[in-house]
Amino acid sequence: MLQDALLALDIGGSAVKYGIWTKHQLIKQAQFPTPLTRNRFYSEVEQLRDQFATDFYLTGIAVSCPGDPDEQTGIIHGMSYVPFLHLGEFQTEFATRLGLPVSLQNDADSAALAEMTAGIGQGHLSALFTIIGSGIGLSIIENGTILKTTADKIDNFEKFIADAIKTLNNSKVSPVQIGKTVSLRNFKLPNTIDGKTVFELADQGDPIATQEVTQMYTALAEIMLFLNVAYTPEIIGVGGGISQRTDLLPKLNAAIDALLADDNSSINRYWQRRAGATTPIPVPHIEICHFNQDANLIGAVYHFLERECVVSRVSDED
Repeated sequence: MLQDALLALDIGGSAVKYGIWTKHQLIKQAQFPTPLTRNRFYSEVEQLRDQFATDFYLTGIAVSCPGDPDEQTGIIHGMSYVPFLHLGEFQTEFATRLGLPVSLQNDADSAALAEMTAGIGQGHLSALFTIIGSGIGLSIIENGTILKTTADKIDNFEKFIADAIKTLNNSKVSPVQIGKTVSLRNFKLPNTIDGKTVFELADQGDPIATQEVTQMYTALAEIMLFLNVAYTPEIIGVGGGISQRTDLLPKLNAAIDALLADDNSSINRYWQRRAGATTPIPVPHIEICHFNQDANLIGAVYHFLERECVVSRVSDED
């Protein structure tokens, strides 16, 4: 008898990660380059469905994606490095094409759900999660609840802080994007190296890669400080592929210390206007996500299972 399983997808700007969720664990993980068109994406997933159907009874597809998915309309609002996601209705079309139920959840919210359920967020009522990939995803938890829309996340904040939050998608903060920069500056070719290679070049002393990585840590540190001031979370979790690096947290904390020690840094200038010199700037408590780069996939599964329970309960009540 075939095992019941879910196909989990994490759609990113450069790659679609996938895995099979069965018996409360994620297995058979791999990835393929993110297609340029929706039809090509469907074809790739159809191949996965057929491949896994020999060993598993697939009951649905749990999707983590960029943008603001609306499961009432099936539309993924916003803009991202995956344009085909935002071209009209997606969820029902995808489900019909694959012949399986499909759930949608924002990638950062997926990671947050995984971490709040079974990771570093357990026991906390307020937290932020920044998921670093082609773009940078932000998820905010207040009173134990994930704020689902971009409007909820930045509404009513001072413009200065709102602008800082928007820089989460700045090219200086994403390893994927700085890979493109280093490729152009070093080799005069676009898209020849990825984020992992940038860090390897920096470790080897390459001056251009070192400069870009240093700027990335400074930009991330500034964002963490502003987010911490804006939301005062108990913890800030960092996930995505970069979270596998053992030196990420010490280097990020060092960059935070450097900004705090610089009287001319933007965070210090802002804090002086807001609170004066008598109150120190609150220092963020940053932790690496327990599930690292798997958090998006696992959180997408949790969302699918929660959604199916709601649908089943409503059906039973009818």
